[in-house]
Amino acid sequence: MPEEITLEIPSKLAEFIDSLIEEGYYKSREDFARSSIEIITQLYGLSKTKKGGKSLLDILSENKQQDEKPGISKPNVTPSEQVTPKSDALVPEEYDILDLFAGAKFEYEDALYARYTMELMKLAKAPIQKDDFLKLLDGLTAKKKIEKTEHDGKTVWKLIEGY
Repeated sequence: MPEEITLEIPSKLAEFIDSLIEEGYYKSREDFARSSIEIITQLYGLSKTKKGGKSLLDILSENKQQDEKPGISKPNVTPSEQVTPKSDALVPEEYDILDLFAGAKFEYEDALYARYTMELMKLAKAPIQKDDFLKLLDGLTAKKKIEKTEHDGKTVWKLIEGY
């Protein structure tokens, strides 16, 4: 049986949520709230993805520790070289994009890119260019993970299969 949560939010936040609904990113305030809660639960560990039962915070912490190990250097690669898929195996950036769907089956292209950029900024990483992001989406299309459609003149990406 579903649980109900009631909360008060600042009017500016409510206006922002309503603007996202008007733009078609969400169907309702409830849809926005549910999506937000799913993202937060994945962050803290109630993940539906195949991450070995770890929270996203655990994974980020492990990755940070690996980056800080002495003697390990990362290759100096430009973002466009990083995101070019070379096989049917998913690259880390593609896993990140699939995570952005957060339980949804469809997502507008601009919303996906904005969420991806926000996630990178939270990690203090420079966002990739939209062209490179679109290459990642095309790579996921070629790997039959997502497909591209149009709705009311906007590009919508549909999740076919997670990872």
